[in-house]
Amino acid sequence: MARTAQDVIDDLRDVSRTSGGIGPTNFRDEADTSVNTTGSRSLIAELPVETVHRILSGRSNPFRVAVPAYEQFSSDGTGGNTETFNLSHDLIQCPNTQNVVVYIGGSYYGNPDAVDYANDSIDVTDPGSNNNVHVWYMPGDTATLEVYKATPSSSASANEELYTEALNLANQTKQAEQPEFFELNQSALQPFLASDMRLNVYVKAPYEVRFEDPAGDGATPDNMLLHIPVERGATTVAGLKQLIKSDMGSR
Repeated sequence: MARTAQDVIDDLRDVSRTSGGIGPTNFRDEADTSVNTTGSRSLIAELPVETVHRILSGRSNPFRVAVPAYEQFSSDGTGGNTETFNLSHDLIQCPNTQNVVVYIGGSYYGNPDAVDYANDSIDVTDPGSNNNVHVWYMPGDTATLEVYKATPSSSASANEELYTEALNLANQTKQAEQPEFFELNQSALQPFLASDMRLNVYVKAPYEVRFEDPAGDGATPDNMLLHIPVERGATTVAGLKQLIKSDMGSR
């Protein structure tokens, strides 16, 4: 006998789920990630899910988000010399994470020696010389972040926007007081992803966004917040993806 939509819903209700979250480490280690094209809407992360996932919504389930800009510099030939690096974009103070994170090569440096917000510059002292200096800093430039759920299909109805926000606002808002959150109340199935579906993250920004340095040093944006509250299901549910696709296409 063919499975009905009600059969799928009944199986979904029976799936054991554990509360947790999807964060930058998940995107970096489990997703297909890429650097954005500055100034253009770009897919920067595509994370497949292997079991049923439910995205938690509402103010009581905050989505913690702060996305830094990335720049790479090179230290000079004098070890122990304090250098000033001028950033290309508006450097702001973020109440939700570190304003600036520095790596020298693959070694974590942490906060700069000094930060000049008026002139968008930082001071860093490399004990060595001629090393890559990786900088992730919180920008105030106008930018947009979008989160979509998607199925492997070229059809527009196989993608649904779950969240969109101006990053320049999110980066400066005290999210402990004014949390970002998903509003997924269009249908009972809107919060769900089935196995083989994806969470896609898009950015449109005038600066570079990346999950690790381009030189292969192993430097990562420790000040990036991209924590999506979810319940992870213990199993898959046969027929759920098709049911979710139909639900997505109905809006």
